[in-house]
Amino acid sequence: MLILKNEDLRLKIEDLQTKIFILPLITLTVICLLVFFAVKNNKSFSNNVNQEPNHINKIISLAPSTTEILFALGLGDKVIGVSEFCNWPPEAKEIPKVGGLLNPNYEAVVAARPDLVIAFDDMMQIRGKLAALGIKTLAVKHDSLDEILDSILIIGRHCGKEQKAEKIVGEIQNKILEIQNRIPDTNRPKVLISLGHEYSQDPAALPRNIYIAGNDGFYSEMIKFSGGQNAYGGKLPFPNIGAESVISMNPQIIIDIAPAAAKQTDSQITIQQWKKFTQIDAAKNDRIYVFTEDYTAIPGPRFILTLEKIARIINQENEPNSN
Repeated sequence: MLILKNEDLRLKIEDLQTKIFILPLITLTVICLLVFFAVKNNKSFSNNVNQEPNHINKIISLAPSTTEILFALGLGDKVIGVSEFCNWPPEAKEIPKVGGLLNPNYEAVVAARPDLVIAFDDMMQIRGKLAALGIKTLAVKHDSLDEILDSILIIGRHCGKEQKAEKIVGEIQNKILEIQNRIPDTNRPKVLISLGHEYSQDPAALPRNIYIAGNDGFYSEMIKFSGGQNAYGGKLPFPNIGAESVISMNPQIIIDIAPAAAKQTDSQITIQQWKKFTQIDAAKNDRIYVFTEDYTAIPGPRFILTLEKIARIINQENEPNSN
C-alpha cells in the first residue's frame, strides 16, 4: 500500500497539475485516485451532520461522483454548488462552480450558505477547514465498489431519500449478479487497465509514463467481477509503469480509460500505439480497447456501465475496440 505524508501528497499533486496541458486525462484521473488511495489509512474524523433530512435544502458537492449520486437520488434541485469537474448530468454544468476537487473556493462555499457539503472521507484538510467555518460536511468513501454503493445509501439516508437509495443500490447489485452468472468457467485472462499516459498524435509512438489500475481499488474489482484477473500483481494502488513492465506483464487484454473530453488524440491512434508492443498477447490478438465515455473515469452510480463494458470485452461479447 502506498502511504503518502501530507507534504508528499501536496508535492505529488502539484507535479501532476503542471502537466495539465500535456496529460489532460491524468490530471483528473490521477488527482481523483490520489485522493482515494494516498491517505486512506490515515485517521479521519466523523461526519458532523446533525440536521434532519427535511432541513437539508442546499447542498454542495465537491466531487463528480457525489454530484451524480445526488442527481440519481432526485436531489438535483437542492444542489447549489459543485466542483469544476462536475459535468454530469448535463444540468450539473449550469450549477455554480466552487473550485477544484482539492482546492475548493472557501469564500464561494461560505457565501452559498449550504446546509451540507459532501466530500470524500480522505479530504480531511478540506473538511477540517469547512468545520472551522461552521459548515456541516458529509464524508463518503469510493475506494471500492462496496463503498460506492454504501455512499449512495449514506447520502440517501442523510438527505431524506433512503428508499430511493436502496432501490438504486438493489438494481445495481442485481446487474452485478447477472454479469457474474454469465461468466464462463474458464481461465481468467490478464487485463491491464491504463488510467492515463502521455498522449501523442504519432501512431508510431509507444505509450509512455503509464498509470495503471493496481490491485487495491474498484477497477481491479471490476476486472475480477467480469471474469478476468489484473495483469499487475504488485501491491501499489496506482502504479506508474514503463514499456518494460508492460512487456513483462504480457496482458491478454488492454483497456485504456481515455474520456474524449479529457484527451487530445484519436482512439484509433491510441490503439495503434499500444500495438507497438508486438511481444504482448493483447497486441497479437487485437484485444486493445479505448473507453471514451466520461463515466468510465468516475466512481459514481454509473460504474455499472463500465463493469458491463469490461465484462463484454473479457467474455468476447462483441464490444468494439473504441467508440
